[in-house]
Amino acid sequence: MAQQIDPLLDIQTKVLRATFVNNMAVLKKYLPDVYNFYKEYTPTRVKLIFDENGFLNLVSNGSLIYQDDPKKLSDAQVEAFLKDPRNITYHVAKDGSGKFEHERVLGKMVKRRGSEIGYKYQTVLHKNEQIDFIAFMGTGLGYHLQGMFDAHDIRYAFVFEPDPDCFYCTLHSIDIGNMIVGCFERGGQLTLQVGGNAASFVNEIARIFKRQGYFNVAKMYLYRHYFSEQTDEAYQKVHDLAYRYVSGWGFFEDEIISLTHTLSNISTHQFPSILKKAKEVKRDIPIFIVGNGPSLDDNLAFLKDHQGKVIIFSCGTALKPLLDYGITPDFHAETERTAALFEWVDQVGHKEKLKQINLISLNTVYPEILKLFKQAHLILKYDDAGSAFMSQFISDKYAQIAFCNPTVTNTATSAAVAMGFKNMYLFGVDYGYKSEEYHHSKGSLYFDADAEQHRKEMKGDFEVEGNFVEKVHTTQFFDNSRMMLEMLLQANPDVTCVNCSDGAKVQLTQAVKSADLPEFAELIEKSEMTKQMLFDSFDNKDYLMIHPEQKFEALLPEFKKHIETLVSLSKNVKSRVDLAKAFTAQYKFLINFHGDTSKQLFHRFMNGTLTYMQSNIMTNAHLYEDAQQQEKYIKFCLAVMNEHFEWLLEELNNNYNKPSKI
Repeated sequence: MAQQIDPLLDIQTKVLRATFVNNMAVLKKYLPDVYNFYKEYTPTRVKLIFDENGFLNLVSNGSLIYQDDPKKLSDAQVEAFLKDPRNITYHVAKDGSGKFEHERVLGKMVKRRGSEIGYKYQTVLHKNEQIDFIAFMGTGLGYHLQGMFDAHDIRYAFVFEPDPDCFYCTLHSIDIGNMIVGCFERGGQLTLQVGGNAASFVNEIARIFKRQGYFNVAKMYLYRHYFSEQTDEAYQKVHDLAYRYVSGWGFFEDEIISLTHTLSNISTHQFPSILKKAKEVKRDIPIFIVGNGPSLDDNLAFLKDHQGKVIIFSCGTALKPLLDYGITPDFHAETERTAALFEWVDQVGHKEKLKQINLISLNTVYPEILKLFKQAHLILKYDDAGSAFMSQFISDKYAQIAFCNPTVTNTATSAAVAMGFKNMYLFGVDYGYKSEEYHHSKGSLYFDADAEQHRKEMKGDFEVEGNFVEKVHTTQFFDNSRMMLEMLLQANPDVTCVNCSDGAKVQLTQAVKSADLPEFAELIEKSEMTKQMLFDSFDNKDYLMIHPEQKFEALLPEFKKHIETLVSLSKNVKSRVDLAKAFTAQYKFLINFHGDTSKQLFHRFMNGTLTYMQSNIMTNAHLYEDAQQQEKYIKFCLAVMNEHFEWLLEELNNNYNKPSKI
């Protein structure tokens, strides 16, 4: 006798199958990679089941995931989230120098909001308010996703499910295809990450912001559906590293300084050479990268004993303790663009010794610095206006080097790799400190008798794993610098890097104390060797017969048109929803190059300023509950922003070929 099929179960099963088929059709159109992954997929660990109460549920290793009605539990979770939404909010830091016009403009916007509704940052999610960006950690059956999309319009949703089996089940239980279409219709996107880890979760969020505009970080909601090792780590990591999303964007005024310094530097009487694009050069000679971390003091004697056996590359303020100890570096790196750098280097003393050292610096460095050294050699900094101008309008033979900031040790390590060095050793490259009173080498200007303001404690923002100890203090700035070095090493797996510094642990390096290093052979005719290295890597022929200033001046009319386009895209904005659309249009105009070199260069100038302005305006607009008051505030900010854009164009016209003011 044939077994009787439960009609209700049969209907429910067919509904699940139909939901999966519909979702796959949408994935095929919008997210083909996810579609292809699940096209022939068979789950092995997590599966759908109807539990003893008749509820659709998930089972893993013989245990139910939901201990009660999954829909009821998810609805309660959504309700709790809406009452107290977890989010990360961007706001303008108040630690600027006050010397730049952009600081005054941003301050004006904050002051207006403060006078109208106060300075408190709220976390309330108002009823029917559009969510511009939300990251979901864990999908389960997905009822919480459905609940959030029912409660609010969502532009950008990032859905992270560590377990591919689990998301396969989600595709059967909810209409995620409708959510994908809804995000696209609102001018946004739904991004899926199935599998992966916390690091890939954090990095994918960064990539989304880079593609869609960082103003979306103005209020970034974080929704964790279930607790697991993977979702807990992702939730913690995004909080720990969120500062990376909202810093380092740069400003138009910085780029004016960059262009000014670049043009000034190549016009000096020395006519410095510029790093060429890499050839297949392999230098096995050991190079010691020397930073000014506190552990430098314990390695000075070792460095002095080995200066005839290796190439020594000093970084920034490490120069003074080295020279004071009788160590003359072969190369010295500088990064800072401000005029204050000249005073720091000038106070090092040892004027005759400086004239024996080759300077390797970013193109943006303060021009007077070049005159203090034997010969200057420039590196074009990646994602920089001066570099972009040189590469696009003067010569394409010059390299633009990534991972060369934010600290001078990044400049030195990137330069060393670009010059073909394959064996790097780090000394005083600490990126952290065991004592908040002892944060740099005691022989540096930080602890000079006349530098009392620099001797104060440097409070760490958090602790990280140490290279030779369990934990060290670090700052966001140092941690970002460490991350850049790790990215450099990841991009160059043929480089061996030994970390002899007693500071933060650097991934992809070998932790070896200097006393445990092998013997190094004496370098024969070291001076001639370094001279040949520089000759092979740097060149100045391509720009000597060109007039760079005239080339740039011809671009100014195009820049004016681009400013006018940006201003036109922010018209007729009456609400925060309109504002999000306008900002998206502006951002996409700026990154939409289509081979237009003038627009590419304009992007270098404008991108940071636009990002800071948009993020600041969006953050403050979120705080207004009254629609009319919000509209007036938005119009005020857009008028101020557009006026600033016109001021920047005038500033560029008047100062691109003059010495820096700062």
